[in-house]
Amino acid sequence: MIEGDAVWKAGEHVRWSNQLLTAALSRSDTPQGSTIKDGRTQNLVGNGELPKLVAKPAAYFIEHNDGLRTTLLMLNGALKDFNFAAKVRNMPGIQSTQFFLSPTPNVTYSACLVSKIEEMFATGKAPYPVERTLIVSGILESCLTSRLEGQRRLETPHLQVRYRAPAHSTREGG
Repeated sequence: MIEGDAVWKAGEHVRWSNQLLTAALSRSDTPQGSTIKDGRTQNLVGNGELPKLVAKPAAYFIEHNDGLRTTLLMLNGALKDFNFAAKVRNMPGIQSTQFFLSPTPNVTYSACLVSKIEEMFATGKAPYPVERTLIVSGILESCLTSRLEGQRRLETPHLQVRYRAPAHSTREGG
């Protein structure tokens, strides 16, 4: 994990992709900057506005055991939603999307989570693979440890966890 100007320098050195960032930001319904001031559409990456909008950028660099490399950019101040972009093998171009979340306060999310807790108590079984939670929380913990230890690269043998995603959606109604 790196923070501050190191994030922008990493972009200049192609440690993360401007192309993927541009694709992810293009899905946003809430770009800040000129769009808020006067309604203009803008290319936050291409116009140099991004560093002005984001006071404390952070980048999480994750190298997966299968060779997949992912970067999570935390660019609070540039937009108010959550977006994703990737190059996917055997698919043309860049794939991108926006994660639609219920508005604040996020009562729907909390109700869904509580429903899953209730389901676990009633059935005695986790309603989704616990391995997924272990992997996600383990990655986050390792990134934050990296931050505390001077942004050093950490090995994570404790995250060599395998699981198969369920064939059906674990979200109610999905």
